[in-house]
Amino acid sequence: MSSAPPNRAVPFLAAFNDIEAHLRDMLDAKRSDSFRWMVGQARRRSVINEAFADELQEFAQLRNAISHGPYRDYRPIAEPLPETVAAIEFIRDALHDPPTAMSVLGDQQVVTVSPGDDIRVALQILRTTTISQFPVYDTGRCVDLLTTNTIARWVAADLDDNDHLDGRTVRDVLDYAESSDYAVFLPRDVLAQEALEALTTPPKGKPLPRAAIITEVGRADHRPVRVIGGSDIAALVEAVSPLR
Repeated sequence: MSSAPPNRAVPFLAAFNDIEAHLRDMLDAKRSDSFRWMVGQARRRSVINEAFADELQEFAQLRNAISHGPYRDYRPIAEPLPETVAAIEFIRDALHDPPTAMSVLGDQQVVTVSPGDDIRVALQILRTTTISQFPVYDTGRCVDLLTTNTIARWVAADLDDNDHLDGRTVRDVLDYAESSDYAVFLPRDVLAQEALEALTTPPKGKPLPRAAIITEVGRADHRPVRVIGGSDIAALVEAVSPLR
């Protein structure tokens, strides 16, 4: 007589208990603090994202159904779906070993320009690569961000001038930048979730940044190791989203 297959409630509860213990330790929570409260605190502190928080609240209800619901032959009737177990194990692993932005996106050869550079330098790079943002460095410090949007506004403004490229510098083109044509600075070890929030949560009183520039410690006076732009957001979202 063959034995019954393992109940998926077992790995689900193991992962749930692991997450609960991890959050309690991270938040220095009291034993009386509820799981729902801890999830809310973790979300407010950006320890987890909104998708994780929503999933964990649902998982708490399922945990209660498994723990307090009826059993048959010593097995809980409420049994998670395989994808539910995969999702909670994904969150557990992400909490214990969260991915960094660099591990998700990989290395990049960052191209920088200087304010006095001929604008044709940037235009030539645009023609041959997929680069759309150029950190602008002056005397060892990033002072601006040159974007394709800024270049497009400059071209449109001088459309009737056949000689508008002659002698024009990056500094000239930056006059057409808008308030959103700026970058935030993040350290090399920034987490994927933190980078995602930096690009999708506007600072108080400012528009969303056009890009994030990663340097060794997140300072403008260090050389860039990567530029994260809008085209990278999908990969960051996938790296920190539950598998459901």
